[in-house]
Amino acid sequence: MPNSQKTIKYFFNQIYNSGNLINLIVPFDRIKALDELYKTKRTSFASFSDFESAFPNEFSDFTKSKSAYKEVKKQFENGMALQPCILTECFVAQTLADHLHLDKYIDLDDSAASVPTQLAGAIYAAQGYSDGSKFRYCYYNGHYDALVFQCGASGTVDIVFTKFHLSIRIEIKEQLSKLEECDITGLYDENGHLVVGEEFKRKRSKYVPYVILFNALTNVFEMEGHNFGFSSYLEDEKAKLIIADALDMKVVDLFVLVVGNKLVPVLSDYLFDFVTFEGSEIRTAGRNHGKVFTPEFAKRKIALLGGIINDDENVTLPFRPESRVKGRGLGEYTRYGIGSLLFVKLDDAVISNGWISFPFNALCQKKPSISIHLNARINQVSLLAQYMKLNEN
Repeated sequence: MPNSQKTIKYFFNQIYNSGNLINLIVPFDRIKALDELYKTKRTSFASFSDFESAFPNEFSDFTKSKSAYKEVKKQFENGMALQPCILTECFVAQTLADHLHLDKYIDLDDSAASVPTQLAGAIYAAQGYSDGSKFRYCYYNGHYDALVFQCGASGTVDIVFTKFHLSIRIEIKEQLSKLEECDITGLYDENGHLVVGEEFKRKRSKYVPYVILFNALTNVFEMEGHNFGFSSYLEDEKAKLIIADALDMKVVDLFVLVVGNKLVPVLSDYLFDFVTFEGSEIRTAGRNHGKVFTPEFAKRKIALLGGIINDDENVTLPFRPESRVKGRGLGEYTRYGIGSLLFVKLDDAVISNGWISFPFNALCQKKPSISIHLNARINQVSLLAQYMKLNEN
């Protein structure tokens, strides 16, 4: 078998565990509760030690993963939100380390950390197979012959595992997750019809039929505040082509799916045995934004909400406190929503006597996006087939 297959075989066999799939060291629902705790409570505390002291039971669970505790501490001290799914990745990495008897740990982001010479050599060798992944945390043993690197760069794999001096790339997916979310870069026009630009055609050609379908059935303005689900139109073969394209951008040797509290190892070629695509959608207001690109719609929206635009292009609207939006992962209001598609940053606005005012050119507009959702399940027949294939020789 090819050299890397030896490492894949070892990893798969360990996690498959003769059919007794291993459990997360902290239940998945508890991990999500810890994430919610950080999101909603961290801004109430001036110091990390105060935060930790206020929630002893929760922090007892945080400390069960060395990287989870360190990640929470770093983000708190930097005044930042946790990255989506990062706690799941941390607890999966620790679960793998415990199961593989990797009892040593180092924070590779810590400039003061002393990296053993043998570990430095293993890191150098593994980075040649990591697609540019930034190694942030490492679990290893005293022989330096098995290592779990937890990565952190956007657009790269979550874990690089090294054994037999060979590395494999591993992607972690929660039971309900998005494979990717792409901006529809052509945006939409003053009629609310999505525009398929040349860049989108070139890079995301397999999504184009669903954009055309959206335009045939509706438009962004009719769908304001809602998303357009297209999973019922997404045939399995078309979904496989889209996912294959996405995986070409980020080469994955093996997936670890979190299903319930179980870790499920899945070879890339077998992924479709374990997932369905419910929830795949076009979001009329995606994660990213830019300056207003449909100014006539924006003017109509302002008028509909009782606002005026004067000759100097300054906007004045009746102020509604409920339209304020807190920044992602922050405890303070940073935006003022004007419907679901438009907003203004509060730093660019003045609130006085029941009104909010701002320059028209300060308006921001959310970009539409499209995403494929994965819904994972355990397929024991496929797991056994993978095991037999890897161990046939």
